[in-house]
Amino acid sequence: MKLTYAVILATSLAFWACSDDSSSTSASDEKNPSSDSSSAKYDCTTEDGVVVVYPKGGEKFKVGETIKVVYGASPDLSGSQFRFAYRANEDADVNDLTESSAGEKNPDGKTCYEQEVKLDASLVEPSKEAFIQVIPYVKTRKNGKSGKFTVTE
Repeated sequence: MKLTYAVILATSLAFWACSDDSSSTSASDEKNPSSDSSSAKYDCTTEDGVVVVYPKGGEKFKVGETIKVVYGASPDLSGSQFRFAYRANEDADVNDLTESSAGEKNPDGKTCYEQEVKLDASLVEPSKEAFIQVIPYVKTRKNGKSGKFTVTE
């Protein structure tokens, strides 16, 4: 009889612990809508160049908003940093969103890095096809692009 109670108690505790963890995760996600850009959610593995995983595409931002760009870069880009540029569409000019080089100096090809950029009104224009381009100062052709997103006034 004691064994039965012990099994029931252990099962109840295990169920309670599992359900408590999952509910606390979704509660924090609801309170923090920007949690989509958390680098822990993405695979930034790359052997050649830059991969931009957030914005992933489909997001809506406003002019003046600050967003986190999540990206990864291969080890051959170590040394210098990156340009974080806004483009309203594929044919638009490149507008740097940081005043100087920024980002990780020694990427490992596995880790996701985050860089905050502001969609400053003097640099960006509203668009339904905007994207962020992360451009290494060395080997600029190995740049990466985010998914396309919308920017409104």
